[in-house]
Amino acid sequence: MDLDHLRYFSAVARHGSFGAAARALRITQPGLTKAVRRLEASLERTLFVRLPRGVALTAEGEALQRHANVIEVQLRDAREEVRALTRGAAGCLKIGAGPSWLSRALPGIVTEMSREYPGLDFRLSGGFDRGLIEALQAGDLDLVVSALPDRSLAGLQSIPLTTDTITVVARRNHPLRAKRRPQPSSTLAYSWALPGRDVLLRQRLEALFRVAGLEPPAAKIESDSISFIAAALRTSDMLSFATSQVLRREMGGVTPLHVPGLVMTRSAGILYRSSAGVTPAMRALIEAIKTHANELGAN
Repeated sequence: MDLDHLRYFSAVARHGSFGAAARALRITQPGLTKAVRRLEASLERTLFVRLPRGVALTAEGEALQRHANVIEVQLRDAREEVRALTRGAAGCLKIGAGPSWLSRALPGIVTEMSREYPGLDFRLSGGFDRGLIEALQAGDLDLVVSALPDRSLAGLQSIPLTTDTITVVARRNHPLRAKRRPQPSSTLAYSWALPGRDVLLRQRLEALFRVAGLEPPAAKIESDSISFIAAALRTSDMLSFATSQVLRREMGGVTPLHVPGLVMTRSAGILYRSSAGVTPAMRALIEAIKTHANELGAN
């Protein structure tokens, strides 16, 4: 399979038309069409269907596009690793981090590294685990520091660093604190403020409710901002689910509410793509994070 033909195919898939893809690639439309036809002939499959305006992928085209995306990321990683071997810890390191890591650990680590490696620039993105992992898989990030998924993900390597406890949290004078041993069912009498349903923290909470034979709570307030959720809890009887480290550092006025059956631990650490290897810049950052690991909390 010709890599140029695959690149041309991906451009058409992204732009949804041969004309727009040809302009983006700066080649003629007949030349682009001919290259894609050759790819289809080599695979003995039709990859696009024509629409009144533009084209759409066939089922075979969608399957090829998934693999083409992976190949493009791997080629980009290969180029970057080869270049990094000659220039050392230089270039731009794109880091994704969970809220607690972004606010507490990384500022000091990154500023120290920027002094030690003047040729290295940093681009940091915050978020929750699902979005960060997707950006890492797409090649938009070089490395992620966050909660680790419960199972290994294809194409990703992990370095566990810390463990943390996750519990139900509420304001200090919440009515449930008057109960000696509040049960999971009793928490359903109250509204919940939670991150989005694609966030691992919420998925784990929902799993605990299902183990208890209960339907998980709906989110009265849904937000990816820890500070917003904390503010909502401080001024209401709402509940949430958070790690002990985030609670201590980011959610003043909110404390754990021990509910048997709604307590668990999780691991946090570093994720990077297997295809990328570990460049000198990444190695320097990983070692810096490991050095500070005893002071770090989970995401």
